[in-house]
Amino acid sequence: MAEFLAIHHTDASLLPCLLRRLKGRAAFGPAESAAGLGFFQSDDVLVRKRPVAGHHPTFEKLTEGVESEAAVIATGSLTRAFAEESTFPLRFKRWLFAFGGNPGSLGPAHAALIEALPASLRRAARGESAAEAIFLTFLSRLRDAGQLDNIDVSADAAAKALAAAVGAAERAFEQEGKQLPPLALLASNGRVMTALRRGHPVWVTRIDGFDECARCEIGPGSRELDPRSRAHRAVRAVVVVSGAQQNLPDQAREIAEGEIVVVPRTLDIGKI
Repeated sequence: MAEFLAIHHTDASLLPCLLRRLKGRAAFGPAESAAGLGFFQSDDVLVRKRPVAGHHPTFEKLTEGVESEAAVIATGSLTRAFAEESTFPLRFKRWLFAFGGNPGSLGPAHAALIEALPASLRRAARGESAAEAIFLTFLSRLRDAGQLDNIDVSADAAAKALAAAVGAAERAFEQEGKQLPPLALLASNGRVMTALRRGHPVWVTRIDGFDECARCEIGPGSRELDPRSRAHRAVRAVVVVSGAQQNLPDQAREIAEGEIVVVPRTLDIGKI
């Protein structure tokens, strides 16, 4: 079962602190065969992926030494044997894509989705996965709108492209006389993030500063003007996480069925 956690926030240096704060609250569920991290630094999109069979991946291990204002952590793979290109999050240009649910259940949609892609994106397919085909369909919809290479694509355009990709998969299943299996999707280009729930749980929460951080050794007794304390109090973040969750912060909200969440650079949480 693939799952994801994505975070957009305002201070690249505090990514490890924010993820440490989520430790024990956000969970990925059963151990998967592979896990990956995608993150953004300047104009680069970087990935770090590894096999994790037999144990749960930890935020700290995946993000060790990483500073970024946007990151996507994901578990699960499109193949049984570990391969970096098949491990979530998938990447194309500046876009990262993560999946919640069972990617293998989408097989009946693969042929129809791939056939409808423009040749350039069809060539980008690295396997026979319908989950990857949904990602490529999302990119195709952005391309149709003239937004594929727009680094400042609007949250609305990204959300509509994600909805259209799921709609295409749903029509492919309907043609087979079947229903679309439960899934959740997330896409991020480091500046805008959008997530969609279709039968698989997704949660969204925000963090508006915090006073205590064991990693940085600050707490109630820290000096008011300590730059580290001031940075932690000022940081803002939005976190989107898939799967069954029990210990998320009180302000966390479960996304409604069929809802699309959009998070632009302002970190205001919108929905469609």
